[in-house]
Amino acid sequence: MKIVVDKKRTGRRAALTAAAAVIVLAAAPLPQAHAGIWSSLKDIYDTPAKVEELQRQYTESVARLEEQQRKLREDYSQKQAELEQRQQELMEQNEAYQEQNGRLQQQNDALEAKLRQAEERSAAVKRGIAWSVLALSSAFLGYIAAIRIWRYRAYRAQSRSGGGTAS
Repeated sequence: MKIVVDKKRTGRRAALTAAAAVIVLAAAPLPQAHAGIWSSLKDIYDTPAKVEELQRQYTESVARLEEQQRKLREDYSQKQAELEQRQQELMEQNEAYQEQNGRLQQQNDALEAKLRQAEERSAAVKRGIAWSVLALSSAFLGYIAAIRIWRYRAYRAQSRSGGGTAS
């Protein structure tokens, strides 16, 4: 089978198909994202200005960042100096407290020694008083016993001599 193509018919068909495609495409709404040729050209020629603006913004951002870093370093240095000064003050205060504690410990030891001496003196006085009371009590009891013995002997001597009491 042989296919015969008529050139006149094929040309007309192609022209009609192209015209129909142009009509359909012309009737269809175009997306708004597509810019015209002039807008595209304008964007192309404005690109250096945009790049310059972006470069300026980048430079400003870098400058702000460097300024912030500088301030942070200054703040850090200042805080570190304050902390070192505070640490030094605390160390000096600690040394003063240690010296004061040493003096107070010496005073405490001296007072404890005086207290022990006072307690020993008090105990010695109490022992002395106890021995004195014992000695006086013993002497008093000895005196009473001596009087009783003397009276008993006198009574016995009287009763032997016959001078007893008339009962």
